[in-house]
Amino acid sequence: MNKKQRVILAIFVPVIIFFLTLTIAYYIGVTHVTHSGSLVRYPWEESEDSSEGFYTTKTYNPFNWEKTWYVWLVFLIFVCIFEYKLFEDKKRKIKN
Repeated sequence: MNKKQRVILAIFVPVIIFFLTLTIAYYIGVTHVTHSGSLVRYPWEESEDSSEGFYTTKTYNPFNWEKTWYVWLVFLIFVCIFEYKLFEDKKRKIKN
């Protein structure tokens, strides 16, 4: 591989891995909050639930460090190893 190909790989592979990691962290960083009270419903919406009681909302935060720190740590370790292996000097002298 020449230097130009290495630079292209050094940019695009971590970007692709970042978006995969972001997707994983998006689903891990979900927060469920249960509310009590009435949930407003429109008359044309059919629902078996009553409008009084409990309802749950979900908040997705892939950058919630308390829940997703290990996902981002694995991402950083993988990218660092990939970059190191991509640019390491392959012409090492072998001592006899």
